[in-house]
Amino acid sequence: MKKINFIFPTYMLSIIMSLSSSSWMMIWMGLEMNLLSFVFILMKPSTYYSLESTMKYFLIQSVGSLIFLVTISINMIYFNEMSTINAILPPLALTLKSGMAPLHIWTPDILEKFNYFGFLLFITMQKLVPLFIMYSSWMFLTPWICLCNLIVGSIGGISQSSIRKMVAFFSLSNSGWMMMALSYFHFFFMLFFFLYFITNMMIIVYMKKTQNKWLTQIKPQQKQEKMFFFSLMLSLSGMPPLLGFLPKWMVIKKISLYAPTISLTGILFSLFTLFFYIKCAITTMMKSSEMAKWKMKYSPIKTSFLFFMLMNIISPLMFVLLT
Repeated sequence: MKKINFIFPTYMLSIIMSLSSSSWMMIWMGLEMNLLSFVFILMKPSTYYSLESTMKYFLIQSVGSLIFLVTISINMIYFNEMSTINAILPPLALTLKSGMAPLHIWTPDILEKFNYFGFLLFITMQKLVPLFIMYSSWMFLTPWICLCNLIVGSIGGISQSSIRKMVAFFSLSNSGWMMMALSYFHFFFMLFFFLYFITNMMIIVYMKKTQNKWLTQIKPQQKQEKMFFFSLMLSLSGMPPLLGFLPKWMVIKKISLYAPTISLTGILFSLFTLFFYIKCAITTMMKSSEMAKWKMKYSPIKTSFLFFMLMNIISPLMFVLLT
């Protein structure tokens, strides 16, 4: 525990260092500090699966770091002489390091074996530095990366029954939304990221508490937990009038004026995700309806469940005030 308390400030410092640097070498050093500190976070507790996933993660990140370092070194030596390499390879290296499309194939399988804290950090904080670097240095590629993440994240999550893989593909889709918000309005990005972090944190808390890894493990008797979980998932997918709909609506309202194709693509592929999770929610809820009809028992509402329901009630008021 003392090691984690020492490593986490180093982890946060590496993110701040990368975001605030103007030198490519300092950015690369910040990314390497981030990698080493995150690897130590993933190794707790030290089990076979955590060590295996950590080793795979380290090897993939090393490849991404090597590509990034080589390309920025070439850029320093042969300035503007290899423009194609400098324009394509560094953002691809960043998508590989952050697990975003199109180099996302390794992400779902490895995330299944991460510890809960590492899983939360990877789908939230680990996206910050690559998003900001791609936005500031390769803005001409951001629309294509947005589209790729929106499409892959929405379609890839439809066929999943593993909760972790579903959240991993949600992360891809929301990375596209956050990149859209960052490209045009920084305030919307901060709001989006804050609500996205809170929702994912509550999903991780649910997974840790119930130890459910698959949709089929959700028991019919767990009525409150079941409703709580599907409220979180539907909110994360942007179903109105839940809390997750608010930032997406604000982004669509502004982006549609500047990039109508991207906003329309985001809306259409969000419908795929919504359809799948509404179907899952209805099927799971109906499974226990026959049993519950004869064995109706009332239990006190838990604080976390009540808190999130209250947030979802307040969100339409926020929606009205901010429009």
